[in-house]
Amino acid sequence: MNIFTKKTVKSITGNALLLSMILHVILLIALFYFTVRNENPYAVQDKLDATITTIPKEIKTKLPIKTPLRQLYKTTSHETATVKEIKVKSITPEVTFQPQLSPTEPTMAEQPRLKSTEITPDVNVDVSTALRELREVEEGLSKTEATGPTLGGAFGTKKSGTPGIQRKNIPSTLDIPTNIDGDDIDSPTKIGDLGGDTPKLPYIPFENVMKSLAEEIVDTSEGGPIDVVFLVDASGSMGDNIKGVAEHLVDMIDVYESSEIDYELGLTEFATRQRKNVIKVHQLTDKLKDYKQNLLSIVPRGDERALDAIAQTVQELKFRATSKKHFIIVTDEPLESLKNRKIEDAIALCREFGIYVNVLGIPNKGHQLIAQETDGKWHAIPQNPKQQKLSSRQQRTLTAMQGARLLRNAKWQDAHQIGRQLLKYTQNAPVDVLLFIDGSKSMEEKVPDILDQLDIWMRDWDNALIDYQIGVVRFRKSVNLNRVNVFNPPQTLQQIRKIVELPCQEDESLLFAISDGLRRIKLRLNAQLHVILITDEPISEKASAGTIQLLREKHAVVSVLGTIDDFQQKVTIETGGVWVPIPKGHTKNNTYW
Repeated sequence: MNIFTKKTVKSITGNALLLSMILHVILLIALFYFTVRNENPYAVQDKLDATITTIPKEIKTKLPIKTPLRQLYKTTSHETATVKEIKVKSITPEVTFQPQLSPTEPTMAEQPRLKSTEITPDVNVDVSTALRELREVEEGLSKTEATGPTLGGAFGTKKSGTPGIQRKNIPSTLDIPTNIDGDDIDSPTKIGDLGGDTPKLPYIPFENVMKSLAEEIVDTSEGGPIDVVFLVDASGSMGDNIKGVAEHLVDMIDVYESSEIDYELGLTEFATRQRKNVIKVHQLTDKLKDYKQNLLSIVPRGDERALDAIAQTVQELKFRATSKKHFIIVTDEPLESLKNRKIEDAIALCREFGIYVNVLGIPNKGHQLIAQETDGKWHAIPQNPKQQKLSSRQQRTLTAMQGARLLRNAKWQDAHQIGRQLLKYTQNAPVDVLLFIDGSKSMEEKVPDILDQLDIWMRDWDNALIDYQIGVVRFRKSVNLNRVNVFNPPQTLQQIRKIVELPCQEDESLLFAISDGLRRIKLRLNAQLHVILITDEPISEKASAGTIQLLREKHAVVSVLGTIDDFQQKVTIETGGVWVPIPKGHTKNNTYW
């Protein structure tokens, strides 16, 4: 057991350790050998190439920079080409940005009327010219006057008055309430407000209106699909109109199908009940039977707020991505909102989503404005012919039974409501006021009172800070010739005073003056036209229909300070104006009241 000494054991252990180290070194060498042997030499070469190629790139980016720049500066052609490119790039954003600024420009239209009055030309220049013209008329036909055959005959000899009475200093009546008994049959507001706030319109067949709308919509399609959404007023007065749309919807569909247009129809019914909006949006469909059933199921009741319906329809309706989008608003009321929305808000929203807004409505500035600003179309909503005949019978009854009393009790202060009526339609839009003033003998004694009323109107409009200007058409008849003088706007109060106080003639013809004056007057394209007729003689009803149609085509709101006849009352009802009896006006038997 003692064969192995301690020294021997230690030697053996040292040798074993050394042998173990040698074996580990051999194993590591073998492992390295096999690792290098199995490595792909091309992969290593690629790594080396990549590393080599990146080095010259860094050098090239630094060294050749100055050389191309020197060549560009030496070569004039390169320098010129570079400048042209820079100019084109700088102009492009300016052109695209300018239209975004244009909507802010109309805010200048809200400046007070006083500023434009201060910068008008000298009064004496225009007035003296007008005076010379009218003096020429006394000797013969003036160069600036229009002549034409007499429309109808005279109604007899009129009495003349005494001109030249000094005007009184009357304060403005803006926002001052007038005490009017609602049951008093003599109140002049009974005539002007016969149709309520919504003027009655002449009957136009629904078939024609629907076809016209469809053709106008097809014209915008460019051969692509169209989405047409009816926004239908479900208030209490719309029963016949809703039925008319449903019954003649097929006339619109025929136009679409004959044009081979891909179309779908949507529907929004809106009303206001208990001061809350009731708006229901039906999604697009191509099933005509179901769509018509939805129309006929609308139950008219309550009131309406169209601006809120427009906003909700834009939010909820799922339009097709590539379609042309059209709204058709069907209503007989002004566009209003319970959420303080304005027409400008609705216009901006529809423009943002590329929606054309077509209106089947009334001759209201808001209706026409939203259609115009969205490239849509405005059409008068047809009136039921039975209701129209009933309204005509009621009007004739009113004229026969109450006309005499209205004229007997007429007061000049009643004319204040003509000025207030204009303010209802402005809606921050510019207004052109066109005065048609009777220049016959019997009007001489009324001139001071007329000027007083005009002064009050202008003060009210100035206080309301609306953008308005006034033009004047003065008309009279001498022998068998109708004479019309046109004074283009803007005219100041002093200028109008001189025009009105010019010498009067024997008689007048209002209908000829309206047609000729509208043809010759120069008005602003973006302004709402308000016509005020001032006369004390009845008009022949035979020639009145064409004149009313002309005024409607001009989208004019017509108010009358006049007497009793079918034309003067009817034109105010159909255009949304107000009729006020003139004191001491003539009736058909040529007597004063």
